[in-house]
Amino acid sequence: MDKEKLLECRDRLNTEKKKILERYLKKEDTQHRIEEEAKEPGDWEDMSQMTYTEELLDNLSQREIEMLKEIDNALRKIESGTYGICEGCGNEIPYARLCAIPWTRFCANCAEEYEREMGTYMPSMGFETPLTEDIQIEREDIGEA
Repeated sequence: MDKEKLLECRDRLNTEKKKILERYLKKEDTQHRIEEEAKEPGDWEDMSQMTYTEELLDNLSQREIEMLKEIDNALRKIESGTYGICEGCGNEIPYARLCAIPWTRFCANCAEEYEREMGTYMPSMGFETPLTEDIQIEREDIGEA
């Protein structure tokens, strides 16, 4: 991979890391507000909503922690010169895949195999996107230019 593409991937990784850390700080603020509200609970519905929100925030943070680990791993690989090499087969991961998932450790084939082994594989349901010429939008507030 050339240096320019590598720098683009590094920038994407750093941007995503920054977004996750910002969400984490917002999550911390939300949890603090929930804790303050819990000191003076209203009714059962309020309490169940607070519990649900706390559980949701905990689950999101766990996923984000895993993603931060993957991002940091990818950044270390950039520094060591091994970024973009599939951990499964050792081949170069296509740049298009790295653009879509810059923290990926596997090419598409090895990722699919890994997901099958881990029990997280979700086969394609054959969804086809509609052709744009088949979509008709009728709005009165938009005139022709």
